Amino acid sequence: MRIVTFLGTGDYRPVTYVWDDGRAVRRSTTHLFPLALAAWLEPEQVLVLLTAEAERGPHWATLRDHLGDRVRPVPIPPGRSQAELWQIFEQLAGAVPAGSHLVIDVTHGFRSLPLFAAVAALLLRHLQGVTLERILYGAYEARDPASGEAPVFDLTPLLDLADWLSGIEALERSGDGRLLAQRLSETHAAARRRGAEELPQRLQGVGQALEEWSETIRLNRPVDAARAAHRLRERLQSAEDELARWAPPFARLADRLATDVAALAHPEPERLDEAVLRAQLAAVRYALDKGLVLQAVTMAREWFVSWYIWAFMPEVHPHWQRMAEREQAERSLGELGAVARQGSRLAAHHPGWDIGDLWNQLAQLRNDLAHCGMRQGALSPQAAQSKAQELVRRLQALLDARSG
Repeated sequence: MRIVTFLGTGDYRPVTYVWDDGRAVRRSTTHLFPLALAAWLEPEQVLVLLTAEAERGPHWATLRDHLGDRVRPVPIPPGRSQAELWQIFEQLAGAVPAGSHLVIDVTHGFRSLPLFAAVAALLLRHLQGVTLERILYGAYEARDPASGEAPVFDLTPLLDLADWLSGIEALERSGDGRLLAQRLSETHAAARRRGAEELPQRLQGVGQALEEWSETIRLNRPVDAARAAHRLRERLQSAEDELARWAPPFARLADRLATDVAALAHPEPERLDEAVLRAQLAAVRYALDKGLVLQAVTMAREWFVSWYIWAFMPEVHPHWQRMAEREQAERSLGELGAVARQGSRLAAHHPGWDIGDLWNQLAQLRNDLAHCGMRQGALSPQAAQSKAQELVRRLQALLDARSG
């Protein structure tokens, strides 16, 4: 484990730092908090970010005398500009080996440098596989005048906020709920390990439902998606109080998420009716909104077959997912597509011309995407997305016209 700390030129005064890490209460009297931290944690190395002025000062000499070979200076500029901040990042990245376990000490940092270093360390977690164990601050200014003791504040929850942010961004941008599901599961498990009062009962269930629903969209499972959305909505409602207490960042997202999944939810998605079709088409739109064009188009093509069975083949409604019935519907759609391809005025007046034309265009787009653009006249990514949006609007109009 390595400590990353800062050193300035301030007039640091002796104080007894007190740290309750949840397992033991530790005390150390010193004017340099990195010395107390090194005594408590016994790191293999202490990386000290310091300017040239700080390196010439007495504090660096004290650290070097006490820590010997374990301490290493990391020269940095003062950080007065964006360019200098990036120089600091490069210096930190070069000093921290890949896969390191770090404790960040921000006690003696100058101005905004500790905040920048903490954010940079979060970046290194992804770029170099760094594990951030703690962020600590020895709060000299919060000392007790009577006892001369200063508390050590554990700022590690900032890491949790960063993880919540990553999870929320993944869900909002691409519909990927796996990171948020993991955070909910970890929060649930951590509360139980600590033996907290009124242990959470539903957090993990919310995470499982969120991940299941997310995966059904990503894996083109509209029937399962409707069922999973219904389950997720129920669990969000039942866990409202627990989310507010144990996962406040997610609690603020929960209402919007519940609204998003409401349109996709159905308690009995195996039954073919208008409500099921609307839920499935909502899943198509959701996938498209999240940039999942391939999933959206694939599900839209299957939705069209289901719609045709619902609209024109009532006798096979109980078996609408069976291959034989779906192939029969596809043949009928193909015949309408052949009429639409004729291009004559007479064909354009055929009652099924719009259906056939839509089937043709949807099939062409699906094939274009499924064959990875390995064909003449392949659409650009932007054109494919625009075409998908147009076709989904036409599918919605088709459903609205039939139900109205």
